[in-house]
Parts: sequence; C-alpha cells; structure tokens
Amino acid sequence: MGQHMIMDEHRGQKGLWLGFAILLVLLFFPFPDTVRGQQRERKKEKKERPEITKRVYFGGNLGLQFGTITDIMLSPMVGYRFTPRLNAGVGFTYEYYQDNTWTPKYTTSLYGPRVFARYLVIASFSNILPVQYNGGIFFHAEYEALNMDDNYFGTINPTPGEGGRFWMNSWLIGGGLRQPISRTGSINFLLLFYLGDDTYTPYSNPIFRLEFSF
Repeated sequence: MGQHMIMDEHRGQKGLWLGFAILLVLLFFPFPDTVRGQQRERKKEKKERPEITKRVYFGGNLGLQFGTITDIMLSPMVGYRFTPRLNAGVGFTYEYYQDNTWTPKYTTSLYGPRVFARYLVIASFSNILPVQYNGGIFFHAEYEALNMDDNYFGTINPTPGEGGRFWMNSWLIGGGLRQPISRTGSINFLLLFYLGDDTYTPYSNPIFRLEFSF
C-alpha cells in the first residue's frame, strides 16, 4: 500500500510538471493563426501611420560648363513627402564661376540657400495613356538667395579687386519630367524660368537642370 501511495505521488508530480510545460508552450509559442493575426495588425498600423524616415528623401543636381566660361555648380537638397504627390524641401547651392576672357582669369563663387515645393501633376503616363511608360510630370516653384560678387555681377564693366558682395533673391518656376529608377528614387529633368530683374542674375532663361533623388 505504501508503494502504491509513492507511485501515485510520483504520477501527480509528473502530471503537474506536464501541465506546467503545456502552459508555457501555450504562452510563449502561440498558434500560427494568432501569429498571422498579429502580423496583419502590425502591417495595418504601419500602413496607417508610415514612418517619418520613409517620407524623407535626399538628392541634388550638378551643373558643369567649360569653355570661355567655366561654371561648376553643386546643389544638394533634402525633401519631405507630405503626400504621394506633394513634397517640399530645402537645399544649398555652391557655384564656382571663372571667366577665361580676363587676363589673369577672373574667378568668383556664388552660394546660398534655397527652398522649393513640388506637386506631381501626372504620376504615370501609363495611367492616362495607352503606353507603357511610368514617367510623370510635376510643377516646381523655388525661392533662392544667392550671395554674389559685386566685382563681376554688379557692374557692366567689372574691375577685379574692387567692390564687395551682395545678395540676389530669385524666384524660379516651371516643371519637370520625373523618371523613376527605384521604388523611391528618380531622375528629374527640370525646365525653369527666372522671374525678376535680369541685370544682376547669373541665370539665362530657360534654365535646364538634371536632378537625382533617392
């Protein structure tokens, strides 16, 4: 009888440990349907509230001109997508300018900040035309402040070594063609027009730009 009591006690302990193990499995290893349901909820939350980092993009444009006038322009930018069609951003422009008609050669630098807004009018031509082309068209507006050398841009007959520097405020408007190269990246071809007095501006209408964004 004593042996039967000991065996029953062992069976009770084994049953207790077995039940505890099953409970742990249920707690830490949920059923596949539960896991899939949790994954769907997480995806839904991400879709409803996208991460801010996914809305931020970087890019810029590079301009090169050689010959009588050497003009090298670098303009990085950072933008934010408010909606799939509307985005805006800021950038900074630096331009190295050299006039080779002078003896010695006249060199100067132009630099300053810019802000822009852009609206995608046509997201993809394939959505409105019977063509397999995913490029789109956007409207672009920009304000730029450039710090320029009065020695060259401020007078009709500049004299190197005299004068100072001044700020020129510019409004540029136009549009462009957006060619996607990845899910978020694109190559943009811009056609812009300078609005304002053309006495001191370095721009000559129309203005063409090649821009990359990612």
